[in-house]
Amino acid sequence: MHKKMFERFSERTRRAIFFARYEASQFGSTIIEAEHLLLGVLREDKNVTARFNRDVFFSAESIRGEITRRLPIREKLSASHDLPLSEESSRILMYAADESEKLNHRSIGPEHLLLGILREKNCIAAQALSHYGLKLEAVRHELARGPTREEPGTVSQDFRPILSLLQHHPILPKPGVVPDAETAKTIAEAIWLPVYGAEIITSQMPLRAELKFNVWIVTGSAAPEGLLFAFILQADGRILSVGRGPASL
Repeated sequence: MHKKMFERFSERTRRAIFFARYEASQFGSTIIEAEHLLLGVLREDKNVTARFNRDVFFSAESIRGEITRRLPIREKLSASHDLPLSEESSRILMYAADESEKLNHRSIGPEHLLLGILREKNCIAAQALSHYGLKLEAVRHELARGPTREEPGTVSQDFRPILSLLQHHPILPKPGVVPDAETAKTIAEAIWLPVYGAEIITSQMPLRAELKFNVWIVTGSAAPEGLLFAFILQADGRILSVGRGPASL
């Protein structure tokens, strides 16, 4: 992925790509395929497709079901695995950048990812979208009518309940850039402490932290079923997911 193109991704798109990586791990895939990109887009904004097909009602769950039906069942991978983009997915990101430029949009949004997926017409994701009536030219025309939705720093509806509980925890630093792994670990410990207690946190030392798609993934050192985890946005320290066990968003 070219650095210049990545810098043009909106915050929503970066989260969608991060979620795509998570989806790939849940399906046991060693690479991020087009269908995982689509599932990532829908996890970020489950209503993103509604703008482009008002005649037929379908939900994000319907598309997920259509994709799941077409995919082989494999053993899940750890969410900390480093999964590369497939050639198909790399082309989709390039198509998305191209569509954004042609529409004179400032950033590359999840809507442009939909266009990129539809241009890769033989992939499972494009077939699933076509199954529910989404067409390349219709989506392109709709996007040309008005700007994409810009919501820097927002989080999808699914995560707002946990954010409301954790975002203003008195131990946490005020919103701001999370510059390094040690800061990410400090935030994770502050979140875990009132829930799991100091003894369990100590038993999981040393903590691990890695940055993927602008999200810090902090985990303890324990068996997968007892592993503490926290997914933290680098941009402002907000929490995407936190818990114990196999990492789940």
